[in-house]
Amino acid sequence: MVQRTTRRQFLEGGKTLALGCLSTCGIPGTLVTASAGPAGEERFVEPVLPNRYEREAVARGQELGIGAAVLDGPATIEVCSHQTWTLVYTAGKAGVRAGGGLRIAMRHLAHQWSSPQVNRPRERNYLTIEAERGQPVELTIDFRVRSRFFTQYFAWQNIVEVLLPERGLEAGETLRVTFGDRSGGSPGLAVQPFCERRFVFKCYADVEGGGEFLPLARSPAVEIVAAQPHRLNVVAPSDAVTSKPTWFLVRAEDRYGNPAPCYRGTVRLHTPGGPEAKCYAEHTFTADDQGVFRFEDVILAEPGVHTLVASDGRFEARSNPVVAGSDPPEKRLLWGDLHGHTLFSDGRGTVEEYYDFAERVAGLDICAVSDHAFEIVDEMWEHSKEVTNAVYRPGSFVTLQAYEWSGNTNVGGDHNVYFLEDDPPLYRSGNYYDRRNLQMYHGPKPNVPHVKELFERLAQRLGDRDVLCIPHIGGRRGNPEFHHPDVRRAIEIFSEHRRSEAWAGTFLARGQRLAIMASSDNHYGSPGYGYLRPTGDWSNQEIGMGLIGVYAPERTREAVFRALYDRHVYATSGARIVLQVFADGRPMGSEFRTARAPLISIRAVGTTDIARVEINKNGEVVWATTPNECEVQLEWSDRGFNADDPSLYYVRVVQTDREEAISSPIWVN
Repeated sequence: MVQRTTRRQFLEGGKTLALGCLSTCGIPGTLVTASAGPAGEERFVEPVLPNRYEREAVARGQELGIGAAVLDGPATIEVCSHQTWTLVYTAGKAGVRAGGGLRIAMRHLAHQWSSPQVNRPRERNYLTIEAERGQPVELTIDFRVRSRFFTQYFAWQNIVEVLLPERGLEAGETLRVTFGDRSGGSPGLAVQPFCERRFVFKCYADVEGGGEFLPLARSPAVEIVAAQPHRLNVVAPSDAVTSKPTWFLVRAEDRYGNPAPCYRGTVRLHTPGGPEAKCYAEHTFTADDQGVFRFEDVILAEPGVHTLVASDGRFEARSNPVVAGSDPPEKRLLWGDLHGHTLFSDGRGTVEEYYDFAERVAGLDICAVSDHAFEIVDEMWEHSKEVTNAVYRPGSFVTLQAYEWSGNTNVGGDHNVYFLEDDPPLYRSGNYYDRRNLQMYHGPKPNVPHVKELFERLAQRLGDRDVLCIPHIGGRRGNPEFHHPDVRRAIEIFSEHRRSEAWAGTFLARGQRLAIMASSDNHYGSPGYGYLRPTGDWSNQEIGMGLIGVYAPERTREAVFRALYDRHVYATSGARIVLQVFADGRPMGSEFRTARAPLISIRAVGTTDIARVEINKNGEVVWATTPNECEVQLEWSDRGFNADDPSLYYVRVVQTDREEAISSPIWVN
């Protein structure tokens, strides 16, 4: 939406109305300093970032004396609450010449705030502006997906621009913008549903009236915290060895899926059943737990499928199934989220915070940050690689070097690129290249404009199954027209965007031998536990979108990466459904020849009852059953098999709660 106010509107009543809403993210980068006081005092975030373009622009603004902004209102607020803040900009020594003004930039995720409105002072999200001495202002508000500010400001492209066309400001004079003005009866501004340690009102000032808006050295920010505890959630590894310790992670959440740090219950971890059920451990949560506690040294004495229950007398939750055996499995089932974004691109949180959530809160085995390459400046890429290497712990937590190559669909579409090596190169697309944008790469024009060239670059680095890339549906849909079998080895079918099995089928129908995988593509800083775009219906909101299951012999980069390359993986929509699929004893992802109909063996263990199991052959469902049980073991032989015709088979499992899992294909003949 673009709106320009008229001079006459602004001259009436002393207050001017505007359209506004807030973003979700802070300064792009991993390092920030913040100062905060009690409610009503200013809270700032200032960049201490690996981004020289931003630093240089800030320095120019300080030399000119472009002023400062503070935020009048609460410094810490709760998700989904209604709030009021007044951003007060004070002109610096340069003043503001006529024609100059202020831009307040909101992050890419600003759509998670309440809908903007300008004409109804009794309703939420009412916004007003007061300029010094009641002078008129000229206002532009643009929150469209492709706003006129997009290429210059992405991922801060949601802009409220306030210009002073007549007299400007003298040093010390102010401009006041009130978000959620309650003076006419409005309840205030409705806040986003996910917590945010540094939600920033990023400010730029044009003091010379020539159209150059420079960033303020310190932008005001607030902290958005979780609501009250609403439920428990239990996560466990999917396999264990009897009589050897394993772990169960218990997370307290608010109703929106955020970890609830204020939770103080005493949780008992026990087997399902009555008062005689076996108790494994109990724990009273403290402030240090931040709403998450991991029970270590839990021993499952008997072989079989186990689920444990966590309860505190008020809430109760059941874990995902754990398959325990007397010996370690030849290949462990590991869980990962390989696709997500930080403040280095259009997500939120730092690289460090992202990996911390993945391991400590989501209980993942594998994780990768995949920020958009066209946004990552060289210093950011070096920092991201350094952190990714630092948090990798063989045997415990596996991280992979990755980024997203984001070409438009006509030149290939979005592909995530993964490397086994510690220090890989960054190949950028030419998408959105704009040297005015302080958040993006400013070097020589990127020289990998087409996915075919990306494939060629990656193939040159390919050694022993150590490079791969994966297309997905996102901002720029992956294109099946272009393919390289040695480097494009999988396709992402579940994410925060949608479930896209049919789209993946267009690649498989062309004969492309791709593993089926999923990851969240989350932009909220919650890998392994992202959610679809909020619907507002929090009783039915889907939470926990997109996980990859990887069968690997151990938790190391080498083992995980080669399992990915060999396609020994499957996708789930978020639930940790155990799925094993074999054809004549060969695992998912295999290719082999046979003269007889292969025997398809399936084992599935659900997190709730399994409503349907399907076998898909060459793009069509050829067999299905409706077991309505948690655990299913099946064998099926293809009566229509013809040894002269190539076939691919994959399995889809759907639970009664609509969560699903899809195996990678097996290719025969």
